[in-house]
Amino acid sequence: MIGSFDLTGRGIGVTGAGGHLGKPIALALAGAGATVIAIGRRVAPLEAVERAARAEGLRGRVVVHAADVSVDGDLASAIDRVEAEAGRLDGWVNNAYSGGGGTLGRLTRDEVGRTVDAALTTVILVTDAIARRCMNRDTPAAIVNIATMYAMVSPRPSIYREHPQFHNPPAYGAAKAGVVQFTRYAACHLAARGIRVNCVSPGPFPWGEPAASASFVAELRSQVPLGRIGDACEVAGAVHFLLAPASSYVTGQNIAVDGGWTAW
Repeated sequence: MIGSFDLTGRGIGVTGAGGHLGKPIALALAGAGATVIAIGRRVAPLEAVERAARAEGLRGRVVVHAADVSVDGDLASAIDRVEAEAGRLDGWVNNAYSGGGGTLGRLTRDEVGRTVDAALTTVILVTDAIARRCMNRDTPAAIVNIATMYAMVSPRPSIYREHPQFHNPPAYGAAKAGVVQFTRYAACHLAARGIRVNCVSPGPFPWGEPAASASFVAELRSQVPLGRIGDACEVAGAVHFLLAPASSYVTGQNIAVDGGWTAW
């Protein structure tokens, strides 16, 4: 039904599903009734998501699938798993990221290459693989790519002056900007096949050591019109919308979930 947020019976793959953003995304989609294949390289975090889904009594379910989607064989097996568990492939979330580091003036070709491969190349190839599975059928499909607010604006050096360990590597934002542009490209080229492609760009959602640093969090808050850092569940809502029938006329868009950071 047009306008519905119900995902009952839909099969959706989520990469990086055991991570800070991936877990609430997977749980939100399962909560809406989807069969979610939680994909990642490490099993333990994925199993934690599956346990959380069972404990919460969600309408859908979470299925663990260990895979590295940057490896062609693993990617094919992950897509196969979605189809096997749900009977169909309706949606996909390109959330996984694991790249290199480095700072300007000290970069190596390998560091830049690893960042671009993880943030952009894999997203392009995974999207292509999903499209090939979905384009010759009558039912629509949706893909959501996860970028970052730093695909649209530069990190402010002053925020990281006292916290250089938390700074994004130079190629990260550039590669994620490529994800935003590729989202537009894919949306236009796949629209006639009934495949929608959109992007979500999270703002300040620190976790782990960065979230535990009160002074760093205060620096982040000072840049946000809403005056606070984000909760990971707030990204999940945007992803849910873009995968649901409610967004059936939305494609090629990038939604910034950043508390207004990029609106200054």
